[in-house]
Amino acid sequence: MKGPVGRAVLAIAWLLVAIVISLGAAGIVTGMAHEPGTPARAELTYAGDAAIEPGLAGIESELPALSGDLRRLSDLGRGALSALIAMDTEALDERVAEGERLALAIQLRANDLGARLDALPGIGPGAELTLAPEIRRRHAVVTAALGSTDQIAPAWSRLATSALAATSVSVLLTDHDTSTAAAAADGRAGRYAEALAKLDESDALLERARGLRDNLAATVDVATLTTWLDLNADYDAALRTLYQAIVDADGRVTDDVRAAFDAEAEARERLPEDTRALVIILLDIAREGLNGAVIAIEEARGELDSAIGDLGLDAAVEAR
Repeated sequence: MKGPVGRAVLAIAWLLVAIVISLGAAGIVTGMAHEPGTPARAELTYAGDAAIEPGLAGIESELPALSGDLRRLSDLGRGALSALIAMDTEALDERVAEGERLALAIQLRANDLGARLDALPGIGPGAELTLAPEIRRRHAVVTAALGSTDQIAPAWSRLATSALAATSVSVLLTDHDTSTAAAAADGRAGRYAEALAKLDESDALLERARGLRDNLAATVDVATLTTWLDLNADYDAALRTLYQAIVDADGRVTDDVRAAFDAEAEARERLPEDTRALVIILLDIAREGLNGAVIAIEEARGELDSAIGDLGLDAAVEAR
């Protein structure tokens, strides 16, 4: 085809070819922009999403019960604080022991859920190509929520047990003062055998206090407590030596008796004025320990409840 008409027809044909090529290229670019793992290409992650969904949903459904356990643990912590304020060591011991069992159960349960979460199909390198963004977001939310419980069991065991030890030590210190004062009263009345027996009780109380002091050393500075225990142990020993010297001297004032009198007076001068200040310090340590445990529990429960709300789950589940 020649002439102006032919050239016009040929130009139109080339224009149509260019339009077709352009449209095809646009389709390729658009297809490349909608990569796997985006809402625009949901069909490309359908298989991966379908494989992971039942397991992920099952794990999510257990989060409210875990939150209920944390709520129960928080209640135990508050109950322990109330028992501490009332100086009810039996109730405090019961709540601490029950809380330790529950805290361990929570940790084991969270660990199991975490292991199941990690084992879900499609999780790992390349997940963005096989799993939809919403699936990956839910997985990340659950992972963070479970991670918030990691320190619950050690926090409860460390802080609540220290609180119990501090409270028990304060009781032992008070009992020791009473026992040693009774021994001194018996000694002044000439009842030396009875005085020595009461000093045996004082020794036993100090020994128990030292054991609890060692438990406290893991979380607080026990230097002041150690000094108090040492000074009182020294005085008890000096008083014992004095009474035994008097018994051995059969009422006579010997050199041993005089030396024992001097040693008892020196040991008494080194004693703290009373135990009340130390008892207050110990009770403050106990309260701080329990408060710390309750705060850690509430923070974990807050993160867990936030995740439950984010995932649209029913939070009305009682602790098991």
